[in-house]
Amino acid sequence: MSKVIVVLSHKGGCGKSETVLNLAYGLAQKGKKVLVVDGDPQCNVTSILMSELPLSASESDFFLNEYTQLQPEQSQFLAAYQALKKYVEMNRVNYDIHHVLEGECPVEEAIYSTRYENINIIPSGTELSMTDYQLKNKSLEPYRALRMALDKVRDQYDVILMDNQPFKNALTFNAIAACVREGDMVLIPTKINRGGLEGTYETMETIMEWLRSESLPLDIRLLATMVNRNNIDKSWIEALRKAFGNRMFQTTIRYQAKPVEDASMRKRILLEAYKKGVAEDYQSLVNELDALE
Repeated sequence: MSKVIVVLSHKGGCGKSETVLNLAYGLAQKGKKVLVVDGDPQCNVTSILMSELPLSASESDFFLNEYTQLQPEQSQFLAAYQALKKYVEMNRVNYDIHHVLEGECPVEEAIYSTRYENINIIPSGTELSMTDYQLKNKSLEPYRALRMALDKVRDQYDVILMDNQPFKNALTFNAIAACVREGDMVLIPTKINRGGLEGTYETMETIMEWLRSESLPLDIRLLATMVNRNNIDKSWIEALRKAFGNRMFQTTIRYQAKPVEDASMRKRILLEAYKKGVAEDYQSLVNELDALE
């Protein structure tokens, strides 16, 4: 049976996208068929999974040719702006998650292959930042659009992973509402500092707010991320484990910036590029999550 895992936190910089990418890669390596839904208009997950070949001279020729055709009719700046717009639009996908949520295309038409075997994606785009407004003002089901879309393709995948923006809005409730079957999970990356703990509480508060009106078989789990090797982080992790029990993963993700930043700069997934250090932690998380089934 397929599983939906929503990676959600109202705190930015706690490793949401990194967790989605490494879980997707690790589970795909185990033979799972994975669909990633990028629910963040920053498009970090999309940019890694759908990264293309480097820029070419022929593309700059296309841009200059468009500019040359436009320049006699417009000012230099506007001609350059319009030419750049044509180049960017030429390289965009036809549909992304905002088209799906706003009912502008069937979900099947917004699913794309990635450069990784067993991983497909519904990409994000900057227009997603306006979808909260569109859902609240135009949709009869503003908080169930994602659930209804994923129902059409859910059983084609073993796991559906969703990245999210760190804000509470209609997109947040759409993500939570997509968890409708036994075993579906909201995974909350938790950075062990004051802001991270506040973000975890606020995320839980949002989930509880939704559950007051919905009865869902929802598994909520905490994942300690960006953990430092000091007594404060150690004592907090022990306290959280004692309080939340099996609602907290045994795996913790250490703070190790260099390999994470290096993999991101090279448009690669950490588990793809490294085997030691923080990559070992993500592999442990993949194994722990896989063992839950």
